[in-house]
Amino acid sequence: MKKLAFLMAVMMMFTLLLAGCNNTTTSSAPESKPADNSGAESTPADGDDPYANIDLSKEENIVMYVTATEPNAIKEVMEAANEKIKAAINTTIDLYFIPSAERAQKYPLVMAGGDTVDLIYTANYCYYKEQVEKAGFLELTEDFLNTYMPQTMATLPEAAWKETYIDGKIYMVPRSTAAIFPDRGPVVNMEVAEKYGYTEDKIKTYDDIKDMLLAIGDNEASNGMYAYYASQSYTLQQQFLQYANNLINNQASDYVYYSQLSDPKFENPFFLYTSDMYKEYALEMAEYAKAGVWPSDAISNTNSISTLFANKQSATCHQNYYNGITNIEGWREKGIDCELFDTYPENYRALRDSFVGDGMAIPSFSKIPERAAVTLDFIKNDLETYMVLAGGFEGRHYIYDEATNTISNGPESADYVFDGWAWGIRHKDFPWPKTDDERINAANAHLSETQIKDEEWPYWGFTFDYAPVSAEWAVISALVTENQATFNLGGYGDNTEAEWESFVQKLKDGGLDKYMEEWNKQRTEFLEANA
Repeated sequence: MKKLAFLMAVMMMFTLLLAGCNNTTTSSAPESKPADNSGAESTPADGDDPYANIDLSKEENIVMYVTATEPNAIKEVMEAANEKIKAAINTTIDLYFIPSAERAQKYPLVMAGGDTVDLIYTANYCYYKEQVEKAGFLELTEDFLNTYMPQTMATLPEAAWKETYIDGKIYMVPRSTAAIFPDRGPVVNMEVAEKYGYTEDKIKTYDDIKDMLLAIGDNEASNGMYAYYASQSYTLQQQFLQYANNLINNQASDYVYYSQLSDPKFENPFFLYTSDMYKEYALEMAEYAKAGVWPSDAISNTNSISTLFANKQSATCHQNYYNGITNIEGWREKGIDCELFDTYPENYRALRDSFVGDGMAIPSFSKIPERAAVTLDFIKNDLETYMVLAGGFEGRHYIYDEATNTISNGPESADYVFDGWAWGIRHKDFPWPKTDDERINAANAHLSETQIKDEEWPYWGFTFDYAPVSAEWAVISALVTENQATFNLGGYGDNTEAEWESFVQKLKDGGLDKYMEEWNKQRTEFLEANA
């Protein structure tokens, strides 16, 4: 791979969110016993080999799980990657995929199923806290990390490690950088939109998108298309509730938010699901369901919104900046006239994503955690190997532009989407996708300029400890899990307001006030300790 020297000099990385496919392992069950790494000693490597003082004489195979779509060319790519990995650290990887739409069902099964798992994707939204509470992930001590992940320790900022802390301990290896994460905006099939009078100049705000969705409704259902083919995993909550109202998730809890517009100093967190804002959103979703914006059985849909859009089953979808660029180009090549719109409010300010928005963990029952750590360290930091894993083969699956340090689709990109699954192992010098779309470039520049600076956000590193309110949390989380999808998909219909009021009362009866009191207590203590 020529051109890599230049790529190493550039640091550009943004985040990606959800996708998936499936596979399972047939390996025998390991002993459920964490490795004792507390006494590992860190010694400097000899010469240029960071692993010179680690015994790698025994060939090992690492079983690794990710949550992403399995590429068509994965077998060929993994053969090439494993050649590099084996030559360097005498290790090979068996890579398995968990479909994002099935993550809620399959991820816990993988962790509890007794099969061999040595590395697994995790994130603040993907069972990090839950698995730590279940003793599912190995504690990664400083000595262990210095010994078996020396390159990562040398390059990962201290702030990244701090965000992983749970009770002051580390249980995952976070990504190398954290940048602006919010979805760029809705992607619209313009052929359908224009049919209902929505030309490009008439799609500028969230209200415009809402009106367009209602106008399309199920009028295209006879052609197999809905306005927005939703599912439990793909709803409009983030777009029409969080972004439209400029809400900031504190990233220490899934349920507590700050209103940035009305609370510029982020001093008044509130529980999302009992707010009038959420009630109004739920009523809107009931209206959309009644209008046929998505099919009545959407709650059982397991397909990604991107796949449905590509198959012309959904007239719209939403994408983050990275997906929006790469997917739109691919969809246009397939004859779909589509555009990506920036519908954020003018005064919107984005918060960068957390470092723990993507990462990898070592299950506590791995029999070879040391080799798992070395393997993760190598694939995260050896650029040639990383580029094969993330991108496939240069010239076929992706094109690298040295002058701009950007990636564009290769002739076989459909068989291996660049960074389609490798979110948890991203190299620090990740190349950005190339686009000539002025709207996308301008929107991204604006978002970067107006983002909330780290020094403005006081809660980095704050992780809520649920232990003092474990009983209350069990009730609250169960109630949210039970009702959220139905509210998101308008499933309560004309009874939405009454169901929401009942939901709120159940939350209060379950100890919501005590939960929020404890949440604010810990928040205050954190702010005082870090003042």
